Amino acid sequence: MSALMTLKLTLSTPVEMDDLVFLNTLPRLNTLFLATHGSGNNPVYPEEGKHLAVSHSKQGQSKITTLNLGGDPFFIFWATSFFCSRFLHTFVAKIWTTLDRNMRPGLLLMPHILHLVIHSNPKVQQFSIEWDGDLRGDEHWDWDDERLSIPEEVFNSINRLRDLKTLSIKNIPIITADFMSQLYYRLPRLPCLHTLCLVPRSVSREDVLVLPKIEDLGVVCLDFPSLRHLTISLEDIFENPSDMTEMTTDPEHGLKSLFIVPPFGELEASVPLSQLIPLATYLDSLFPQLIDVTSYFESADKLKKGGQNPSRTLECWENLDGLLKSYQRIRTRSVRNLLEGRPEKG
Repeated sequence: MSALMTLKLTLSTPVEMDDLVFLNTLPRLNTLFLATHGSGNNPVYPEEGKHLAVSHSKQGQSKITTLNLGGDPFFIFWATSFFCSRFLHTFVAKIWTTLDRNMRPGLLLMPHILHLVIHSNPKVQQFSIEWDGDLRGDEHWDWDDERLSIPEEVFNSINRLRDLKTLSIKNIPIITADFMSQLYYRLPRLPCLHTLCLVPRSVSREDVLVLPKIEDLGVVCLDFPSLRHLTISLEDIFENPSDMTEMTTDPEHGLKSLFIVPPFGELEASVPLSQLIPLATYLDSLFPQLIDVTSYFESADKLKKGGQNPSRTLECWENLDGLLKSYQRIRTRSVRNLLEGRPEKG
């Protein structure tokens, strides 16, 4: 066991920190895949304002560099708390799809988990957490539970990030309506960022999230020069961006895939071509090398409908894809004609 470097382990619930201590005794262990099975865990919340506190004598002593967790959100919080250290550079968590009613409030601990990871190591390279379950509508969200309040220091910690390559927060309910937009606006310049996914989940149709706007995509060109894959929820998707002609952008930005997710996952109405043309023009000016704007929605359609007629959201982005590719063909032909000294055809 002393030579073990990678371990995949599934523990029966309930899981406590004492059950994790033996993993610290494996001197060469650097990659851990840790999951739970069973429904024996109880929802144990961190004390208000003390989610960073040390609650076990062996906590923070791990030298694991890659941590991949699967389980209920409370298990993921406490396992993260135990294994976080200055050595951890890759963090991936998948919350179990089906959660008991008393476990679902733990989804609101996502900002605390984010804070744990980046507070322990500001040089972290990957933070990914997702949930692909559904809210049933019978959840009891206690908005006054201070244990679930967004940590005030989380955004200060975000400002210290420099080496981040992947940041992905997907389909997680948020207790504060503007958390995701604040996160987006407060990200520092990240020259190595390759993949960014910010797709929050509304806790109900009445819960209106505050999201970045379409014109805020200009930030990508300026602050994330290496970004190649962007999945993001935006509001006012089809509003014409202001001052589009005055933007300072990188005409050679290499973004390859862009998936714009509507606030509730689906467009509420079909979008006419007259509204898509300004959007396509804007996106083409920002990201002339875009290849894929549809596959995210193709996958979602297959899961929901079993390959039946495409949703209006997929249909919209397929039309957008056609416009973008036509712009790219025109640009390629124009450049080729210029290089060959041929006049443009009117």
